Amino acid sequence: MLIMKKFCLLAAFMSTVIHAHEPYMTPLSHFTDNSQVAVLAGYAEEALNSEHALKNFEIIVTDPQQHSSKIKSSTDLKSVSFIDLTLPNSGTYLLETKASFPLNYVKDQKVWKMLFEVPSNKAGLKSDRDYLIPDDFKNKRYSIEKITREWTLQSYITKKQVSSLAVDGTAPIQVNFQANPTTLKINDPVHVNIFKNKQPLKNADIHVRYKGESDKDARHIKSDQDGNATLIFNHSGEYLLEVTEHIDPTQKPKDQFYTIISLSIK
Repeated sequence: MLIMKKFCLLAAFMSTVIHAHEPYMTPLSHFTDNSQVAVLAGYAEEALNSEHALKNFEIIVTDPQQHSSKIKSSTDLKSVSFIDLTLPNSGTYLLETKASFPLNYVKDQKVWKMLFEVPSNKAGLKSDRDYLIPDDFKNKRYSIEKITREWTLQSYITKKQVSSLAVDGTAPIQVNFQANPTTLKINDPVHVNIFKNKQPLKNADIHVRYKGESDKDARHIKSDQDGNATLIFNHSGEYLLEVTEHIDPTQKPKDQFYTIISLSIK
């Protein structure tokens, strides 16, 4: 009974964490002359300000010669995960890792919303939130649609000099930069091409957040019919770029794929 109680509490905790927080990964430096750099990862409500570690943190590293290797974190911190990454060769490296979580959706007044097992005294008024809890249905029957949300987290690091990026990575939602993503500058147009299953993804949802910003602060952009979009960063510093397929809340939910890229603007 005690084990089950702890499991239920953990499930409720993780549900609220996933709803309010999103994962990210970023190096301490995107452009460096050093032979090693620390790479951080975690869940954060405010962009790049980790509150919970990304468990079982493992990254796929593609070096400038397009050779891939895997590196696992050996730390056990609660607030953030990190890896010491060696950079033996000059050029641009691609880093990738993934995180996923199962989600439940239910239909309410012709709109599908996420369902979380949160007590009513903790959730607040239904009108003030964008998710549902079992108590919202007041003993009425409802059916649950189960899906998985998967995030592919990407970062780029250049040692000394940029090199070409011949590898697209493993993300279902691919974001291709027309310029090397470690050389982006303030107020310069940044052109990206977005694909899903190697086909241009039109009307993709693009969210841009500066370090410390929440979802409410994000700038929202859409890709055009050919999957193209132009971004402009008005401040120097660190950003998160998040891209996903547009979700129609009136349609039956299906597995969701997000690509989240950390960027440094000079």
